[in-house]
Amino acid sequence: MAQYDYNKIGLKCGLEIHQQLETETKLFCRCPSTLQGTRKPDFEVKRFMRPVLGEMGTYDKAMLTEYGKGMDIVYEGYNDVICTYELDETPPFPCNSEARKIALKIALLLNANIIEEMHVCRKNYLDGSVPCGFQKTMILGTDGYIALENGKKIRIDILSLEEEAARKIKTEEKTYYYRLDRLGIPLIEVTTKPDISTPIECKECAERIGLLLWMTSVKTVIGSIRQDINVSIKSGTRIEIKGVQKLGWIPNLINHEISRQIGLIEVRSLLKERDLNSEDLPSKSIDLTDLLRSSKSSFISKGIKSGNSVYGINFKGFKGIFGKELMEDYRFGTEVSSKVKVISGLRGIIHSDEDLNNYKFSEEDVKSIRDALNSEKEDCFIMVLGSKKKLEKAIQVIITRVQDAFEGVPPETRKALENGNTEFLRDLHGGARLYPDTDSPAILNPKSEIDEISKNLPKYPWIIIENYSKKYNTETRLIKKLIFKGKLELFERLVIIYPKNPSIILTTLLETSKAIRREGKNIDLIKDSDYVSIFTELSKKKIGKEIIEDIMRMKTDNPHLSISQIKDDLHIKSISLDELQKIISELVEKNIKLIKERGDRSLGPLMGEAMKQVKGNIDGSIVNQELKKEIKKRLEEIK
Repeated sequence: MAQYDYNKIGLKCGLEIHQQLETETKLFCRCPSTLQGTRKPDFEVKRFMRPVLGEMGTYDKAMLTEYGKGMDIVYEGYNDVICTYELDETPPFPCNSEARKIALKIALLLNANIIEEMHVCRKNYLDGSVPCGFQKTMILGTDGYIALENGKKIRIDILSLEEEAARKIKTEEKTYYYRLDRLGIPLIEVTTKPDISTPIECKECAERIGLLLWMTSVKTVIGSIRQDINVSIKSGTRIEIKGVQKLGWIPNLINHEISRQIGLIEVRSLLKERDLNSEDLPSKSIDLTDLLRSSKSSFISKGIKSGNSVYGINFKGFKGIFGKELMEDYRFGTEVSSKVKVISGLRGIIHSDEDLNNYKFSEEDVKSIRDALNSEKEDCFIMVLGSKKKLEKAIQVIITRVQDAFEGVPPETRKALENGNTEFLRDLHGGARLYPDTDSPAILNPKSEIDEISKNLPKYPWIIIENYSKKYNTETRLIKKLIFKGKLELFERLVIIYPKNPSIILTTLLETSKAIRREGKNIDLIKDSDYVSIFTELSKKKIGKEIIEDIMRMKTDNPHLSISQIKDDLHIKSISLDELQKIISELVEKNIKLIKERGDRSLGPLMGEAMKQVKGNIDGSIVNQELKKEIKKRLEEIK
């Protein structure tokens, strides 16, 4: 990945962070704010979405893109936890005051000005994620900031309290399936100004906002926080990258987007150098189906035999443009193909800047295609295979995307991929989709309530991280992990119970739980009270730290059992010091030859044997201490 002078290229980044709040009920109804997991739904409802005009009397371009996909929507729900509000059959209930107070706390922590009278607005969505076609949202705070480690302040533009969307379960053919249990869970959206100047700065800002959110009453499960990045450079435009699942992805995604935008700007320059203009682009395609019915390309000939058609279109003077590399293994042709796949549902495009031998086209095939399309050597022709209905849509997408190339970088929303690349998701949403909600009254934030919340704000997490890492002599990254896993409060309780070795608590909560989760076990079945019981037993020396992992694993398999019952099932019985000394004495007697040969170095192998015999029934440090004593005693006797 190329390194850039971010100041020279004029990099600007902003963040949109969405975080679910931990409340008993949803934002505008009283259904439980809890996902139902893999539980089988009780009913299905099918809906068809159509675009509507926004407050400015215009259609949002991204909504029209979604409508053009022609998707059907199926909603899945549960009789006991879903009401008619989620299905858009009942007006909204009053706004959840618990969610509003949590959002106010977050706004104050982000130094925002609180909106005294909030007004509910409707934000149109046509992707099916909301049955009514719009999300209810309200601005709660503006003009805040968050300080980075170097003191730089990143301005917070707005904080909004809004409804979470339904969760997509699957896509089959031309149908999206959504489940309604997530719909309406209270959500805070934090949007920064484009003050972020480098990828590393962006990662730090996202981490700091995330840490701050997780110090309040928010959901701390996987998927409860989502990050979107807005990226632009000089001569480029704002691109929204959605679905950034991990902080570590951020620098790579930004650098790839910089490369993509630079490449698209270079494409624009090439078109200008060749004196080409968008007015001269072809407006329609030519049907090549009969011409290629006997093509040497089995991909094409088999497609035609199955009832598909082939359309072709020629772009004069475009040789090399579709093959132009925007970043590693990503060309302008890939850019166009990606948009065709998303909007038309076809597999992609074939273009003459590619090696057509890969498709097994003969020289006669290529000559026939060029003749039919009136394509010269300096041109680039495109072919698409599919049903006639999809082909008509695909050709229009291709023409529109090539027209956009003359402007450089078209504003888009793109999906983040784990390898650092992105793919087209939809056109960028604009203000045309927002309008007031006539079903909801204004919502007040009384000054007395704000003052009361201000008195009980938590400490900033970066201060806690620094203090804790010093106090417990541990790495700052481990304290960060505790916060992001929602385990900081539990850690504080356990340290009081077992102050002897905080690192064992950290290992248990972070590493051991992670290892057990990787085995496919549900670590969430181990409750805070279970950890309290485990470390109470450890502090009383009734178990050894070596047995903790086994206890945790058995708890996930038998969530109905108490820690005491699990101890019995594992045959964990506290060993007295006298019993331990007897075990060690016998062990040393059996291995006297080893002690004579290796002296103090015999401790390692003998410690392993001793721990097998005590089976976690006593603390390992005590075993180590007694074994050292016994070895020293025997060595002195030998002398």
